[in-house]
Formats: sequence, C-alpha cells, structure tokens
Amino acid sequence: MTKFLLILQMCSGINGECTQPIQYQKLFNNYAECAIYGYSASVEYLGKTNFNMINEHKLHVRFWCKEGKDA
Repeated sequence: MTKFLLILQMCSGINGECTQPIQYQKLFNNYAECAIYGYSASVEYLGKTNFNMINEHKLHVRFWCKEGKDA
C-alpha cells in the first residue's frame, strides 16, 4: 500500500528563496489526509516564527505530499 510523506519549506515572498525541506516522520494513508494535515502543520510552523521576520521577508510555508512505499 502506498503511503504519503509531508514535506514543508519556509519561503520568502521577496526573493523566492526557501529553507531546506523538513520531512515529517508521520506517514499518511492517502493524499487527502496528507494535504489536509499539511495546512494545519503550515499554520503551526508559521506561528512559531517571529512576526517581524514574517513581515520583513513576506514569509510563507510551501508544502507537498510525496508518494512513497510502505515504511
């Protein structure tokens, strides 16, 4: 059965640069579960960031769900 991995990156809206991707350890049973969790994880990740940095660099979180084999 195929599983999905969630991968997040913090990116700057000013220069388009992104941090190294962060891969969640949790595996998801389907794409929908991964995608829905990705939005809540993005809010949490951005919420832990200094608001001045977010405003100064126009930061946003980019995420995707990578298909992989069973772990």
